[in-house]
Amino acid sequence: MPPPIKGGGGTDGRLKAPLNPLWHGHLCMIVLIGHPTSRGVTSGLNLRMAPSKGKGESRVAVKRDSNKTIAKDLSKSRNLKTDKMSKNMLTKEKASVSRKSDKKVKESAVTIKKRVDKKEKQSSTKERQSSNKEDSRKNSDKSKDKSRDEKNKEKDKDKDGEKKKETDGEDFYDMVGKGISHQQWYHGFMPREDCEEYMKDVGDFLIRRTTVDDKPSFILSVLVTSGSAKVLKCTHIRIDFKNGTWSINDGITRASLMALVKYYMSKPAKYSSVPGPFLKNVVRRPDYYLVHEDIFVGNELGRGAFGTVHCGTLKRTEGKRDETVDVAIKKMKSGDGAAKKHLLEFFKECRLMLRFNHPNVIRVYGVAPGNHPVLIVLELAGGGSLKSYCKKNDPVPVFQLVNFAKDALRGMQYLQTEKIIHRDLAARNCLLGKNSELKISDFGLSHRGDSFEIDKLKSVPIKWLSPETLTKGRFSHKTDVWSYGILLWEIFSRCSSDPFPGMNNGEAKVAILNKKPPMDPPAAIPNNIREAYMQCFVIDEEKRPDFDGLWKQILPDEEKDFKQSQYYIAKMPLPPTSVMTSMANL
Repeated sequence: MPPPIKGGGGTDGRLKAPLNPLWHGHLCMIVLIGHPTSRGVTSGLNLRMAPSKGKGESRVAVKRDSNKTIAKDLSKSRNLKTDKMSKNMLTKEKASVSRKSDKKVKESAVTIKKRVDKKEKQSSTKERQSSNKEDSRKNSDKSKDKSRDEKNKEKDKDKDGEKKKETDGEDFYDMVGKGISHQQWYHGFMPREDCEEYMKDVGDFLIRRTTVDDKPSFILSVLVTSGSAKVLKCTHIRIDFKNGTWSINDGITRASLMALVKYYMSKPAKYSSVPGPFLKNVVRRPDYYLVHEDIFVGNELGRGAFGTVHCGTLKRTEGKRDETVDVAIKKMKSGDGAAKKHLLEFFKECRLMLRFNHPNVIRVYGVAPGNHPVLIVLELAGGGSLKSYCKKNDPVPVFQLVNFAKDALRGMQYLQTEKIIHRDLAARNCLLGKNSELKISDFGLSHRGDSFEIDKLKSVPIKWLSPETLTKGRFSHKTDVWSYGILLWEIFSRCSSDPFPGMNNGEAKVAILNKKPPMDPPAAIPNNIREAYMQCFVIDEEKRPDFDGLWKQILPDEEKDFKQSQYYIAKMPLPPTSVMTSMANL
């Protein structure tokens, strides 16, 4: 409530005596102005002035007029105040709006500037990227052009290289060789020494293939006279291929080897002083010469020093009949630096085997030297290797082991009569026929003769060598007898391990030179073969028996003359008759 009005001496704050209406109105105005709300003041005044209500009408009228005046004044004051407040608020709002507007304008300007800067930056970046792309495209085009030019150069270079390779490589010479394979004067890879054996008269000629300066070449081999004494001499002329033509550097070129041969079979050449045609007589190929087209190479059976061994078939003509026989094919590996040396060894082995005709020795049907790879076609041993047989049929019965030992002796005694030193007799080089008969094979190290010596032992089977071989480098039929003793140990040990088990080559060498015998005989060996076994290891080769001496101990009741043992031949597929005829010329 409002504080009491002090006047008229009343202690309770009420007026005891009427006041002057004018003061009364002023007082009310004062109270009204000072009070927060007009309604409360008015009520308070009405309550306080209630006692004077009944004093007279004049007071009431004054009061009413005063109230009306006060109300009007209040209303007017309120309106003025409201107007002033509204104006102030409007002014403030305008100022605020103005400030906000200015701020927004500023922000908008900043935003616009940022956007413009961003767009300019993006535009600049795009222009720069576009420029970079253009430069990159130009550089790429240049690089592509350069790369294209380089590729074109490389292609041209490759074409030149391929063209050169086409005319200098083995494939080209294989292709040419196939084209002339039906010509009797083409002898393929036959070694020079073999070809010279067939030349007898002036003008005898043939063409063979070899390697000169690590490049394939065709060679014209022809027999000419040399010097005033007219001595016969075999000359070997390289046939060059240049610019699509063949020549022997005599000023004459022809598009093919056949055309070149045909020309010189009717014209002279600078290489011969004999008048008339340079090439007179074709040296025909030996009958054991086979062509690749008649040979089918099948699955691989094994590997050796100079190549692989495969099963296969050979198509051949016997009289008026064409037949196909199962064969083993030894394929010479090519492409290494020692290929020429390997080729000579390959043909050496073939020449040795062409002489063989025994049921316990693997025989040869012929050789195919026309192209790569050079092939030797051999008799097929249908029973596989001795070592694999012992492994699959363990334990092999003793009677079968005895048969193996006897078959090996028969084969080695035959080789001795043919003056062939095997030099590598071992179980790994023994094969079995269809009837489990043992056959001696692998004549890569073999030598024709009764004995010979070498300075250094290289790549030799130490554990199978005799004392004189280890100390002197000497090989003979007696050294093969020592190796046969080692083979007996392998056979009656059922090929369970290599000789001298648990020893390296050095330790085995010490045992060979000092121990008698170098290995104790196996428990399964029969007595008669045991005695022969001990005789094989006599240190003094002069006292050591040869294969004829061993025959008496192991096969005392059997005729060793092969000519009287014709029943063996009926069991064997013979080589072509022409091959047997050609052997007489070797």
